Amino acid sequence: MQILKVDRKNNMFEAIPDSFDDLWHLERLIEPGDLVSGISERKIKAENEGDKAFRQTIFVEVEVEKTIFHDVSRQLRIQGIVTAASPEELVPLKAHHTIEAEPGRKIIVRKKALRNFHIERLERAKNSDGREKVLLVVMDDEEAELAFLKDTGIEVKARIRAEREGKRFKGEKRKGNPYFEEIFGKMQGLGGGKAVVAGPGFEKQNFEKFLKGKKTGTEIVFESTNSVGTTGLNELIKSGRIDRIIGGFHSAEEAKAVERVLAGIPGGLAAIGMSEVRQSAESGAAAEIAILETMMTDNRKESMDVLDAAEKHNTKTRFVDPESEAGKKLEGIGGIAAVLRYKVKWDS
Repeated sequence: MQILKVDRKNNMFEAIPDSFDDLWHLERLIEPGDLVSGISERKIKAENEGDKAFRQTIFVEVEVEKTIFHDVSRQLRIQGIVTAASPEELVPLKAHHTIEAEPGRKIIVRKKALRNFHIERLERAKNSDGREKVLLVVMDDEEAELAFLKDTGIEVKARIRAEREGKRFKGEKRKGNPYFEEIFGKMQGLGGGKAVVAGPGFEKQNFEKFLKGKKTGTEIVFESTNSVGTTGLNELIKSGRIDRIIGGFHSAEEAKAVERVLAGIPGGLAAIGMSEVRQSAESGAAAEIAILETMMTDNRKESMDVLDAAEKHNTKTRFVDPESEAGKKLEGIGGIAAVLRYKVKWDS
């Protein structure tokens, strides 16, 4: 994302999204009540009977009512009430209008309060620009799963099953290793500057031997996991072992934040649920807060009170996707939790 301007005094920023991931970040930055402006299109009714309606490019500002992020169509729709427009005669004030944010088109967002965690998310989106795609491959002798890790989470691209010896191959002398050939072919087709191949057992080492002498065009790192499939991918991400390659991805950061919370529970160095997190934030005991993205809509006022208190003590905030594995774990302990700097005696 290109960050054109950040004005803390006037609580606004200007940005140009470059990718689908950038639109995902914007959807989480834009909240009801914000003023969002940019170039848009509006369907204009024909003045004369028999003429067709037409679409006109306009500049419009809306007070946001809601945002809709379409994963399939890769669109961000920002719905709201028109507060300013040019040409004014084409868009009446207080009319409903939808701005469709898209890569390459500037957007201006004026918030009621531009907080530190908003700035951090902008910087995260900015720093992701130009980042190499890293392909993750988890495999054993039965199956392989290939995925990209993005800010929006794990994007599975292929699942490959190994063919077993049986009647079909009885009496045949099979050439090469069709399983490895299929994995290698899919890796070449997906591209990416780097790849991490991991899994349990020795099959990944056999695959490493298979790759020797082949022109991959990709830097490949080999690691170990206890599982394959989605479980193996999540294990690889939250382990932190691939940070040197994919450091900075939001989905990896949020997974590790939830793991730090879970690790702190046995020793009393974690706050669980809204009441405990609020107390730890207000006292400065919270070092890091993990909160489900949905808490900002389902329980907005109380969540914002907690985050405002946390900001005064420079407490880091991690927003967690409720659909991710980390999000499901966090939901199971109340949807919000914190890693503590020291033990706290909770008020009843």
